[in-house]
Amino acid sequence: MAHSQGRERTFKADSGTVIIHYFTSGEVSTKVWTDKNDRWGRSWAFDASGKEFFSYQTRSIGGHASANFSYHPNGAVSRIEVSDAPDGGIQWYRSTTSYDEHGVKTGFTEQGHDNYGPIPGPGVRTTQKPEVAPVKQEVVEEQHMYVNEVFVVNSTKWACIINATAAQPSPGLPGGAFTIQPGDTLRLGTYSMGEVFQDPGKHITIVAQRPHGKGKRRSPMELLLLQETQNSKEHRSYFYHALPEGTRLSFKR
Repeated sequence: MAHSQGRERTFKADSGTVIIHYFTSGEVSTKVWTDKNDRWGRSWAFDASGKEFFSYQTRSIGGHASANFSYHPNGAVSRIEVSDAPDGGIQWYRSTTSYDEHGVKTGFTEQGHDNYGPIPGPGVRTTQKPEVAPVKQEVVEEQHMYVNEVFVVNSTKWACIINATAAQPSPGLPGGAFTIQPGDTLRLGTYSMGEVFQDPGKHITIVAQRPHGKGKRRSPMELLLLQETQNSKEHRSYFYHALPEGTRLSFKR
């Protein structure tokens, strides 16, 4: 179901709501998805050629994370305001990025506080001598999104059934039911957080079972988080292993 207001249209489906803003020429300028409970979402921005230049995960639980768009008369993004803060933590972050009508960044400011102190850190960001020198701007990186990726490995000699339930289903981590053959690995998906790696147990519940033939009962299997791989500074993978019931192993990095 779609609802239209000028250059903006709203689509509603079982998975949530999508709001699309268009250029005057008809191309998509921004897209905002929010789940059906209005808790988790993601926002994207595109230039007139369709190239994505901004993507940000949003939420309204455990604190908040938001991305607000302003537009040029031609429908292009003119400003993006980002705000992110956990519930009860010392960390908080806000930034404003400006763009011209072609999607080229023209300005950036930020402020906040992380585990290491204020953002930005000590140092001159912009200097100007009145009527003498032009503004000198230092390039400042935007807040990075840390990607958490979840896998399940079947470490038994039997096929196993995996039922995964995401705390807040999203396109990146939808959950579902899957069958894994012995020795195979299943990728369940990813969730992103603002400069933090978070235990997947807070985002998804996984149950492993062994089927005993058509129409017969299923017996439970152990599912243990045995491996954690740091792929890069901003990307970490977690590997759950399905094991025979009663198995006890130590966690390995």
